[in-house]
Amino acid sequence: MTSQTVQAILLVLCAAIMNAAYSLPMKLNKKWEWEHSWFAFSILGVAVVPTLIALLTVPRLWATYNVVSTGTLAAMVVFGASWGVSLVFFGLALTRLGLAITFAVCLGTSAAVGALTPLLAQHPDLVMTRQGELILLGVLAIVLGVSLCGVAGKSREAALQQASASTRKGFWGGFTLAFISGILGSMLNLGLAFGGSIQHAAQQNGASLAMMSNAVWLPCLYAGFLPGAIYCYILMRRKGTVRLLGLPGTWYYWVAAASMGLLWFGSIILYSISTIKLGDLGTSIGWPLFLASIVVASTFFGVLTGEWKRTGTRPLRFMIVGVGFLVVAIAVLSYAGRA
Repeated sequence: MTSQTVQAILLVLCAAIMNAAYSLPMKLNKKWEWEHSWFAFSILGVAVVPTLIALLTVPRLWATYNVVSTGTLAAMVVFGASWGVSLVFFGLALTRLGLAITFAVCLGTSAAVGALTPLLAQHPDLVMTRQGELILLGVLAIVLGVSLCGVAGKSREAALQQASASTRKGFWGGFTLAFISGILGSMLNLGLAFGGSIQHAAQQNGASLAMMSNAVWLPCLYAGFLPGAIYCYILMRRKGTVRLLGLPGTWYYWVAAASMGLLWFGSIILYSISTIKLGDLGTSIGWPLFLASIVVASTFFGVLTGEWKRTGTRPLRFMIVGVGFLVVAIAVLSYAGRA
């Protein structure tokens, strides 16, 4: 395995840990409902923090977009808006399914779609090669892993219903939200896969190879933060709880939202760098590798935060086997990176 591939895998693993942990600061916001936390994250974490980072890392940032075609920018907006809807669905699923199951279903689905689309669209000649077959095998392992994680989730809900009357409601609704979120969430990877001209323009303006992708993300994220911010604001207006955003003693809730953005966008930056090190098939290999690693990390965080207490051993066994398939997928896709 080449040093470039090893570096890429290490970057992906670090990015996965950051991404799996980014929603944890929401647990501090005890006086806010979900929509308040997600509204703050949509604005600060998805729009403001990435803009500040891009301004610091891409010289003449705004001039970069002047030389990019309108069609490319429009595609970035479509990809970003689709991903923004997925982010809302992900947040809603999180309240129904918990950390581990939501990440497993959503990101496993996104990994499969996000890996196959650029492979089929940009490298169809490689599908029947050894490298293409390894990518398909890795995606299949992810699908099996996600299916088992879904079984684990349903089994956990049944166990919680027997143990307590205060369990979460609407498992299948949450599962459906997570599944659709996964499909739409893969659009963010397509933004990177088809944003090569933006990367080139940023590099021409002086951005480093490692940071040039930050220019790609902004058009996606500006379109992506709107669905979450608008939906959450409508929800707060409907409930008459907009005033809670300025509730005394909750100023650090906004800091928590910004920290969510730092963790989340930091993970995206590390993922972007890993795709460069993986070469031409970076987005086809890196995306499922990234998301499968997030599921493994989020399962660990889910256990730490008590999501599997009082559920018995059966649901957790299913989850461990499902995560095992995801680990196999990580190994297969890592091998595909050097095939």
